[in-house]
Amino acid sequence: MPRGVIPDEGVLLVGGTFDPPHRAHVELARRARDRRRAGAGLVFVPAARSPHKSSGPLASDSERAAMLELAIESVEHAGVWTDEIDRAASGEPSYWIDTLERARSLVGDAWLGFVLGADQAVAFDRWREARRILKLAEPLVLLREPWGSAEVLLGAMRDAWSDAELERWASWCVDVGTMDVSATEIRALLRDDRENARLESLLSPGVLGFIRERGLYRADAERKGGGWGRSVGLGGRRRSKKKR
Repeated sequence: MPRGVIPDEGVLLVGGTFDPPHRAHVELARRARDRRRAGAGLVFVPAARSPHKSSGPLASDSERAAMLELAIESVEHAGVWTDEIDRAASGEPSYWIDTLERARSLVGDAWLGFVLGADQAVAFDRWREARRILKLAEPLVLLREPWGSAEVLLGAMRDAWSDAELERWASWCVDVGTMDVSATEIRALLRDDRENARLESLLSPGVLGFIRERGLYRADAERKGGGWGRSVGLGGRRRSKKKR
């Protein structure tokens, strides 16, 4: 686990592409942690290239990790864990079940959770070893439209889960609001209007300064990639609905 994170207090994992990491990534995860498990470490896990996608992040692995460190510098008990990136470098595919098993081995019997967007919860039965994931860690499901209530979300999940399982899913739902932030919009602004004042409301000063200093996301440097959608309630990565 990263320095500054005390596993004995519990750990909440936040996975994503973070290309780039913006204010909603950090703020919504912090709200979820503080509402459900105050004192737990908040650990951001940048995703490696998906084994189911031919495209990948625009920024390099090291750049995304560095930006995450800058994005969370004012958040207590937070850190960045590059486990998925490190494993991918050795040729291993990146599945969430593997990440959770490694995290569980590090935190022992302490509480372990992970942030899950409502859109991901709807498709969660298709993730790799979905039910084993739920034995390893507790999801905190961030509600957002069109699944803005637990009732609506569970209705969309009913065909894949038993009534008893749906009761557990209901207990995992947390309403932390949404923020009108889109990595796609941010990359477009950085490509076409790098001095746009709106960028200062979307990115932390450290992240924005890093991007400008490195010339990331410029039109002449752009490569094909993806990101999290608008009005994030921490959806995304997650992992872009890939089968984890």
